[in-house]
Amino acid sequence: MGCTATEFHISNLNVPANPIRFTNQTLTCTVELGGLKLYFIKWYHNDQEIFSIMVEESTGEKLVLREVDLSASGTYTCETNSAYPLFHSDKKNGTMTVVVLPEEQPNIEGATTDHYAVGDKVDLNCTAAPSAPAASLVWYINNDTAPAEYTHEYDIKQQEDGLKVSRLGLTFELAAKHFINGELKLKCTATIATLYHSSDEHSQQDPKSSYPADVLPKGGSLVTSTADPTSGASLHGRNSRLLSPLHSLLLLLASLHLLR
Repeated sequence: MGCTATEFHISNLNVPANPIRFTNQTLTCTVELGGLKLYFIKWYHNDQEIFSIMVEESTGEKLVLREVDLSASGTYTCETNSAYPLFHSDKKNGTMTVVVLPEEQPNIEGATTDHYAVGDKVDLNCTAAPSAPAASLVWYINNDTAPAEYTHEYDIKQQEDGLKVSRLGLTFELAAKHFINGELKLKCTATIATLYHSSDEHSQQDPKSSYPADVLPKGGSLVTSTADPTSGASLHGRNSRLLSPLHSLLLLLASLHLLR
């Protein structure tokens, strides 16, 4: 009983999906012979033949790529043929995308040094460090994904070295709901598949632990987590108006009492 075409086939093609640049990679094409002799195996990269081996019998062949660069990305095809007289053939494809990981975390740009309050407009940009492929950026507001209408995606810029830079904007007006227990967190994350995950965050915290209740900034103003309200240093923006009318009146009455 002779061998059928379905018995001679490629049972497995292993092409690394996301290898890191400048690493060695091995591609494997495993052939089920079905009792036949293997005549040849050919490898193609983006439809261009890159390797051919003539064999008498085999159950698997490997292709080793040394120090893969961005040019190694693309589609790899393994093609096999059985020997005379049947000449059965089979081929399978696999895709490789060589990855260059960012060397730095994403960077939040904009007026993050000022203290935000209810009614303020947030207008920030998050820029990922150069990579390949471009990093995927996501904005979070208090650990919740920012609504799509708050974000603006810029065109990806490609550098001369082939690396890409992605950028995502965040623009919206702050409402009371954006301050959770007196805290506001704006975070941007950058990811590449399952190989890379990094973030940058702007966080502001409620200053209640450091100021009397009657001198708290109005309108939900916050101080940044790096600020030290007890240091005696001058405060910026909305936090510069610390004395309420009631507090000023109490100080006046105390002064008059001392003058008696």
